[in-house]
Formats: sequence, C-alpha cells, structure tokens
Amino acid sequence: MSEEMNTKGEIKKLRVAIDMTIETALMLRTWSPQDQPIPNSPKSFVREMSLVITKLQEAKMWAGKCLEQIGSELPKEFQDKAE
Repeated sequence: MSEEMNTKGEIKKLRVAIDMTIETALMLRTWSPQDQPIPNSPKSFVREMSLVITKLQEAKMWAGKCLEQIGSELPKEFQDKAE
C-alpha cells in the first residue's frame, strides 16, 4: 500500500511539473520578432510551439490515465456528466 501511495504521489508531481512546463511553453509561444530574430518565420515558430503545448497536454492526460489505472479517481467536478 505504501509503494502504491508513493507511486500516486510521484505521478501527481509529474503532472504538476508537466503543467508548469505547459505554462512556460504558452509564454514562449507569445514570442515576437522584436524579442530576438529567428531564422524561420514567426508563424512557423508559433505553430511548432503550439504542437509542443499539445503534446505536453497529452502527456499530462496520459499520466492521469496511469493514476486512474492504479486506483486514483478523478474528482467528481471533473468527471464526465454524460450518462
């Protein structure tokens, strides 16, 4: 039981770290040409940073699925309402 609780805690910490990284990526996505020139077009940069954000969101979701598999339930306020 103690090992399971430790695993849940570590996965929760991982999800928090991923969430912080998402926030950083969101901030970086607002880059503008005045900040620092980059060789590719700014539109390409924004698109690629958007992909980074999407993949990080997916990683957070999959970590949540791992929590679900070891018995951690999603709080009721976040559960689907469809029946």
